[in-house]
Amino acid sequence: FRLADEQHVLSASLGISVYPDDASSVEEMLRHADSAMYKAKQEGANSYYYFSNDLQVEMTKRLKVGNCLRNALDNNDLVVLYQPKYDLVTNDVIGAEGLVRLKDDTGEFISPLNFIEYAEESGLIYRLGEQVLEQSCIDAKKWLDAGYPKKVAVNISAKQFTGISLVDTVASILEKTKLPSRYLELEVTESALIDNFEQTIKQLQAIADMGVSLALDDFGTGYSSLSYLRLFPLDVLKIDQSFVRDMISDSQSLDIVTAIIDLANSLSLQIVAEGIETSQQRDKLQSLGCAIGQGYLLGKPMPFLEMMDVLTQAKNKGNICT
Repeated sequence: FRLADEQHVLSASLGISVYPDDASSVEEMLRHADSAMYKAKQEGANSYYYFSNDLQVEMTKRLKVGNCLRNALDNNDLVVLYQPKYDLVTNDVIGAEGLVRLKDDTGEFISPLNFIEYAEESGLIYRLGEQVLEQSCIDAKKWLDAGYPKKVAVNISAKQFTGISLVDTVASILEKTKLPSRYLELEVTESALIDNFEQTIKQLQAIADMGVSLALDDFGTGYSSLSYLRLFPLDVLKIDQSFVRDMISDSQSLDIVTAIIDLANSLSLQIVAEGIETSQQRDKLQSLGCAIGQGYLLGKPMPFLEMMDVLTQAKNKGNICT
């Protein structure tokens, strides 16, 4: 259509419900059509989608996940597990990454892929991120008070960077938990950096000015622009587990891992390899100059008390950095 002598082209997403095959009333048809339209938007703009039994199952599952997440947030029942990070040369425990988990009504864990996606789509990611950050800082302060000055790493989603309260939230939680800022590391993905570029730079710089470390997670899987490493106050690069998993059998993955390690070392950035599952991977990473690693070979995600036991055993053996 034309507006003020300019031509505008719009796309549409359509959801279709068929009477009487999948609906027996007007209200049900509208509800099903709305659900199908939502699915069409997910599939991409300017498309259509028919309501189906599979979509009904997906809707029911989504509703269940949403209810579990809301209840967990209301009751502060999110589970935070910690996966230790190790010095690949000395086998010292140098810190841990906090990983959020959600349980359903039966006590079984819901895949993070499901509830994180729902949290981002529903806007609950802000509450979720704040609770995970606070719990991680509380636990890191307990490690510190027990004589284990370990840094905890926490993921920050791209959506959290779209808000203006992230810096204030980080500062408030550090003050509330009494955790010195040098024991907190925030992990961000490349997608978080490219959204609202100018605001992201300001927020990262403000966080860095507090003394909080910043890590670029999953480096190599997105845009991997070298300008990020120049413009953003980053301290750590994390090699995505997909490259680590394939590096022994795939020469291109090995080349990518080698290039990332060389790049990080030349820029005086710490390098962390995630997803280490075999001794071959660990040994190869060590030989390439990767200093820090995490993965199931070294230690699985574990509850706070188990992580405390790992730190205690490591200290007794002399394998803990202070």
